[in-house]
Amino acid sequence: MVDTSPSSTAKAMASAGEEGPAAAEAQVAHQVPTAALAAAPAAAPAAAPAATEGYGPGDVNPELVLQAIEAVTQALAESKEAKKLEAEEVREDLELRKRLEAFTAEKGAETVRQELGNASKILRRLSEDILNVKLHAMRREVLERTVGESLFFTFEEAGFQECSTETGQVLRWAGPDCSERLKEVLHEVQRAADLCLDPDTMSFDQVSEMVSKGRTLPGILQIDDKVEKPLPAKDSALERPKTLGRSHGRSEHGMLETGAT
Repeated sequence: MVDTSPSSTAKAMASAGEEGPAAAEAQVAHQVPTAALAAAPAAAPAAAPAATEGYGPGDVNPELVLQAIEAVTQALAESKEAKKLEAEEVREDLELRKRLEAFTAEKGAETVRQELGNASKILRRLSEDILNVKLHAMRREVLERTVGESLFFTFEEAGFQECSTETGQVLRWAGPDCSERLKEVLHEVQRAADLCLDPDTMSFDQVSEMVSKGRTLPGILQIDDKVEKPLPAKDSALERPKTLGRSHGRSEHGMLETGAT
């Protein structure tokens, strides 16, 4: 065991003093035990990185990513389905259309414009919420003020029937079983109302809304460009263009060379 007492250190310095200062320093350093180095305070550990440091893709919860992807996929599917339903064509009722055209011609477009517009709004509101029983019955006197008695036939076509109640006469709807017929009548009433609009006074917003909903624009000529019978494809009579008479090759150095044939 190495003696590290002060007397021992002094003796070592005295004995080594004869050989020179360098020897004395080496002797003292030799007698310092390694245990003293172990007793020295350890260096402070490096500060822990901030919570935001070292954040990478590996820290993302894969389950949350899959849930987000599924939610987006479902939302896109629902959006496509909704657009598909909106784009479905409603069956036209030509008999009802003729009756509405006769109604408009008899009273004038300017006179019935508001009445047809109100009728389409009432029918559309019911079409968008067919389970709302509050919309299944409408007081006769209210309809007389909004659409006029002369347009009651459109509501009857949509499945309404006049009946008596304790509060008076009402027009009651037959129920969701007539929802398809309601859409057909709404389509024809809306078309008749749109044809009563004045194209010279319509705003850009009105035109954009009508186009986005596939409604009939007044004053626009409808052109039927459908092909009733598709024509068979024919072989082309044109000759293929002739290629230039050039030959290609590579030189010994790998460079592309061209030359006339």
